[in-house]
Amino acid sequence: MAYTVNAAFAQFIQDEVELDKMQTKTARNSRDWLLSNIENLAQNKKIPRLYGGKSINHGSFARNTKIRPLDDIDLMVCYSGTGGVYHIVEENECYTISFSNGIQVLSNLCDEQGMLNSRKVIENLKGALADISGYAKADIHRNQEAATLQLTSYPWNFDIVPCFITTSDFYLIPDGKGNWKKTDPRIDQQRITKINQTNNGQLLGLIRLMKYWKKKKWGNRISSYMFETMILDYVACHSLSGCISQDVCSLLAYLSNAIKKPVYDYKNIQGNLNNLSIADKNELAAIAKNDWTLAFQAIIRNTDRFENISTAISLWKKIFGDKFPNYGK
Repeated sequence: MAYTVNAAFAQFIQDEVELDKMQTKTARNSRDWLLSNIENLAQNKKIPRLYGGKSINHGSFARNTKIRPLDDIDLMVCYSGTGGVYHIVEENECYTISFSNGIQVLSNLCDEQGMLNSRKVIENLKGALADISGYAKADIHRNQEAATLQLTSYPWNFDIVPCFITTSDFYLIPDGKGNWKKTDPRIDQQRITKINQTNNGQLLGLIRLMKYWKKKKWGNRISSYMFETMILDYVACHSLSGCISQDVCSLLAYLSNAIKKPVYDYKNIQGNLNNLSIADKNELAAIAKNDWTLAFQAIIRNTDRFENISTAISLWKKIFGDKFPNYGK
């Protein structure tokens, strides 16, 4: 029963936003099980040899910012690059990889110029996944940068990205066009962990709550990664208050302005993530500003002077949608 704003938020977050704890545990175990099976594929020479200890979990599930439903889990499978050389075509954007030692599995995945073709690498991985127990279906991800695996025993998909780690200590992943591009999810993980610790563990829950809001109000107009980056940029400069309603209100005010400006990739790889048109920026800014106004009114209604908790909760319901609890229910 939600008789306070805090109780309403707690109920909403538990029932509608956060992943189920048992499902999360099962999902993590399934991810580890899958990696061990992929290692077996490499040992049986169905795919290139792996670089031990360099495959990494990435994406929102790994960062603990995933919200319901749990529909995909991301995994970067790192191949051994022994004997390989990468060539910079365009810094951060386009790289090629060549091998001089004629490793059979890799040689079969090269193009006529002897360059390792990332599309062929993904196709090879996709085909090999059929040997995994419980296999249902494997496809190429719509961005052409990963293989997507469905297993009969789980409702979520696995997006598996083949990659290499360089001597310069960054990763090369498929660029969707046959070449490779630079990334390093470890930098994102280190940043979010540090800011979360600085704010006494309050950041991750706030990100998940705001991602629910984004899904309802901004939809897929911007990526979840860009949205998380915006929140991190804010919290890196403004410590959280510890009051969820106050922090949401402050973030909505920030987002209404920040969406109009450049949003830079913290890794200094992708550059400005905000490629929205001026019209789209203004539209999303107006949505955030309107909800900030509602949030501000809700906070005023919840003060000792006014103490109209029912009205405050109804205002939060306008912000987060029909699933937000009603007063007393």
